Amino acid sequence: MQQPEVAAEACARIPRMAGADDSAGGAVSVSAEPRISYVIARLERAIRAAINERLRPHGLTTLQYTTLSVLASRGQPLSNAQLARRAYMTPQAMIEVLTALETKGLIRREPHPNHRRVYPASLTEEGHRVLASCDAVVEAMEQEMLAALDPAERAAFREWLTTCVRALHAGLPSDGGASAAISTRAP
Repeated sequence: MQQPEVAAEACARIPRMAGADDSAGGAVSVSAEPRISYVIARLERAIRAAINERLRPHGLTTLQYTTLSVLASRGQPLSNAQLARRAYMTPQAMIEVLTALETKGLIRREPHPNHRRVYPASLTEEGHRVLASCDAVVEAMEQEMLAALDPAERAAFREWLTTCVRALHAGLPSDGGASAAISTRAP
């Protein structure tokens, strides 16, 4: 596995095409900097891998951790469909995640009083305990990732990323209270 510095340096050298390829033999403009979307995609993959590595001793995957985080941040039982939307998963994938979490004793699902086919999930005490442990290791990973940034840069980075997410209508409500509770947990 490549060291993060080596991987980052390799990414920085990957050129991006700034112009179209001219099959008639014309020049193609090449930039030495990768596209921002490429860098963000690489960061997302690196974060997911780092989180998976740190969650493995706790017996969880990133998707299972995300599901526990969503349940904790909402503070109430959520249906499969609600969890799938909030965790950016398909309902079919969420069923598998919920089954695994229920088998591990981290969540419980009980029938909804008004909908006989809906079984909202909630965290068990063990689920809260495991989530707290996982939050600590994910927080440590984030601190490691952001170590080169001072507090002002970290705040600016968070603000820029949040602005980009909102610009693409990908979540994070604009009111400070609701987004703060969600953004501190879900990876």
